[in-house]
Amino acid sequence: MNPLLAWTLDPLLLVPLAAIGVMYVVGYRRFSRRHHTDQTYRTRGGLFVVGYTALVVALISPLHAVGEQYFSVHMVQHLLLSLVAPPLLLLSSSMPVLLWAFSRRERAALGRMVGQPGPIRSLLKTLTHPLIAWTLFVATQWIWHQPPAYDLALENRYVHYFEHITFFLTAILFWWPVIGAPPLPSPLSYPARLGYTFLAWLPSSLLGAGLSLARGPLYPYYVDSAATTGADPAFDQQLAGLIMWVPGDVVFAVIMLLLVVAFMQNEERKAEWIDRELDARDAAARARPG
Repeated sequence: MNPLLAWTLDPLLLVPLAAIGVMYVVGYRRFSRRHHTDQTYRTRGGLFVVGYTALVVALISPLHAVGEQYFSVHMVQHLLLSLVAPPLLLLSSSMPVLLWAFSRRERAALGRMVGQPGPIRSLLKTLTHPLIAWTLFVATQWIWHQPPAYDLALENRYVHYFEHITFFLTAILFWWPVIGAPPLPSPLSYPARLGYTFLAWLPSSLLGAGLSLARGPLYPYYVDSAATTGADPAFDQQLAGLIMWVPGDVVFAVIMLLLVVAFMQNEERKAEWIDRELDARDAAARARPG
């Protein structure tokens, strides 16, 4: 079969993705009827659609099949799973909307589990602690791009699925302190979020540069597949490294720029609040007799 037409319709991938999509649609309709959603929630809905689409493209579109033949295409898949879909899904604040797909009783129970002190919330807070989330994210990127682990994932379907799940889940944990999506606010100030993101940018950029500048092909799987695809494995690896290096850097740079804008807006809100407090105190002082 032409890999460009090969959609991965494995129920292990298709069922969870379909379930999430249906839950969001049902939850959004219920939520919007009850709360009369404004432009903010419509924007968040758009962010969810783009992030969810990136997830679908990465996991079940022909990109998956082509990525098993070309390292450069596989790298696009990994960037979607780690740098595109996770931050967009977190920015969409989708968890409250997804909860509305459940009945009132189930929604209340799930809300208590993640919104109130308890083992689930404690585990989530632990995993999204900046030091732990950063370490898991960076370690996952580097470990899976070691040739033995990478080739094993390409040769075994279930290891390949596990690889992609770890890319996505550790990215969710990593981006959570940056974005502060419900139900957990970020424990970091905006300057700390900038530093945290920058410190993850460096090893990612270094890994991409290392792949691109390597003296020869590092992955035997792609060397063997070149016999059937006709691709130059050295060039394919250089291109994969450049994709991780340059577009990856652009994504990190854009997110850091957005953090700077958010920081400036937050400082403006603080200044306005202080001005209102001072004006209120002055007015109260003038109103006192004598």
